[in-house]
Amino acid sequence: MNNKSMLIGFFGVLLALVTPHSAPAQSSRLPQLKLAVSTATPHNTPLWVAKDKKIFDKYGVDVQMIFVMGGALVSQMLAAGEIHVAGNAPAALVSLIAGGVDIVAFLGISNTSPFTLIAQPSIKTAADLRGKRLGTARFGGSSHVSALIALDHLGLDAKRDNIILMQTGLDPERMAALEGKGLDAAMLQRLATKTMLNKGYTQLLNLNHAKIPYQNTVLASRRDYMAANAKLFDSFTRAVVEGYAYVFNKENKQAVKEVLAKNLRLPNAEAAEDFYLEAQEELDRKPYPTIEGTRTVIKFVAERNPKVASLKAERIVDSSWLKKLDDEGFFERVYRGR
Repeated sequence: MNNKSMLIGFFGVLLALVTPHSAPAQSSRLPQLKLAVSTATPHNTPLWVAKDKKIFDKYGVDVQMIFVMGGALVSQMLAAGEIHVAGNAPAALVSLIAGGVDIVAFLGISNTSPFTLIAQPSIKTAADLRGKRLGTARFGGSSHVSALIALDHLGLDAKRDNIILMQTGLDPERMAALEGKGLDAAMLQRLATKTMLNKGYTQLLNLNHAKIPYQNTVLASRRDYMAANAKLFDSFTRAVVEGYAYVFNKENKQAVKEVLAKNLRLPNAEAAEDFYLEAQEELDRKPYPTIEGTRTVIKFVAERNPKVASLKAERIVDSSWLKKLDDEGFFERVYRGR
């Protein structure tokens, strides 16, 4: 199976598996916590590992993981109390926060953008993008904000330089649009980028390598719910951190690849190698959400929703849960010097 076929099959299955707003309850005497994620990405590996290896159970939490297509829907479910934790892009949260919903990000799943700006082979420089079509997923989502960040970093402005931003679906759809000449450039993630570079397409900017501050994905919850369930959230956070330690332990590589293959609906563990490497390279050993990266989100989302401009990143980010673990030496214990 080639990379493009793998991607199309992977996303096709996900589209068919959109989960309803609530998962069937499992019999458990443990307190339950509903966690929804909006994207099937290797950044979720510590969460999948914590579930698969029963690390959540070890810490006394029955975590119900739900996949919901679309960050905006996950955000609305969190605001409505239908879920307790969202694994989501802050770009999908800040408009709700600006509207008065008191949501905080307490763990940074992905602290840099995973996207690369890929262009047609004939496009060699950033200046060549002027007057061209650039594909992202949904407006307001992570790939769209990453596109705005990339253009800004390259000295371009979509409006001034007549660059047409287009909603063109997930990576496989954007790849197909590039090959069909329906797009001049697109924001693509790791495996799609690798595929297109092998075909001679041009890499204009890899945002992860450029280390541009950007809070791509967080674990977030409502502040009042966290305060009322402090013991539950402390246990949940400990389990997630131990999930990170499991992922970063090279002795667990095969087991982690098996978890990835299961959750990404890949044919076998070996097909998960690229996704395993992505997790190793892009996850942080201490996954603090970042103030500077959240400010970047606020800046670019505010271009579409001016109400967001008044938000302060310090109000959105709550690092206290991780800092408590850090101060007591929890990270050192679970990593065991690795």
